[in-house]
Amino acid sequence: MFSFILKRVLASIPTLLVVYTVTFAIAHLTPGSPWDSASANRPMEPAAKAALDAKYNLDAPLHIQYVGYLWGAVQGDLGPSFRDPTQSVTDIVKKFLPTSLALGSMAIALAIVMGLLLGVLAALTRSRALETAILFFCTFCVSLPTYIITAVLIVTLGVGLGLVPTFGWKGLFSTSAIVPVVSLALAPMAAIARYCRNCVLEVMHKDFVRSARAKGVKRGRIIAVHILRNAIIPVVTVAGSYASSVLVGSFFVESIAGVPGFGRYFVLAVSARDYPVIIATTLVYAVIVVLCNLLVDIAHFIIDPRTREDVR
Repeated sequence: MFSFILKRVLASIPTLLVVYTVTFAIAHLTPGSPWDSASANRPMEPAAKAALDAKYNLDAPLHIQYVGYLWGAVQGDLGPSFRDPTQSVTDIVKKFLPTSLALGSMAIALAIVMGLLLGVLAALTRSRALETAILFFCTFCVSLPTYIITAVLIVTLGVGLGLVPTFGWKGLFSTSAIVPVVSLALAPMAAIARYCRNCVLEVMHKDFVRSARAKGVKRGRIIAVHILRNAIIPVVTVAGSYASSVLVGSFFVESIAGVPGFGRYFVLAVSARDYPVIIATTLVYAVIVVLCNLLVDIAHFIIDPRTREDVR
């Protein structure tokens, strides 16, 4: 097990290096300067810009900046923030990332639970109308972009019914979390439900399920032990991919709903051309994606005996 995890971790290092290289190149080769937005209304003297470039090492050759920031990131130093010089990027990550992780974790947990329930219900129900209703609801949720769902929920629940705040954040277990959590959860929930339904229907017609029925095994045990245990294996992969996208894809939701998370701060950093925050945010999100994929691999290792045989 340890060697399995170690191989996956080592294999992710080149991926993170490529992500860093691409992000660094895009951030630094885009025309303009971090000081342009700050001096849009009040032009900054060239001498002042040169002094700021020297202070933050932006006047050094790109390869020097590339190696210097990478070495600092490896040591845990993500550099200063150009947008807010009073904070380091590390402090910003510690301040805003937990909110985004809590929001994304709650959303993906809701998506997995409801997606599995709806998928199993759609596959096992004997009501054609109920199955059609579930599939229609899932298609509807997948078709709508997240930012539209967020706006609709705010208008409906906040403005129309007055059940939730229209803007702001008061914690994960407050009414202010309903709109962002549901907005992030609907699309992955629908995808997991549809995928789970197809997997359950496929497993139901396998020979070992027919054998269990022929032996007189109770229906509940057949569903829990024979069907769900085998159908859940491919669903884990889908859930893992959606988990990573939810955890790193809350930019629009946080901005629209006023959640003080890492995604919202990233949007502000992009508009301010805050290179260290942009690079650090991308690296942190890349690490989250790698960890989600690692957890999926570990889950397959535990659930599917064939994976353990392949590792050996």
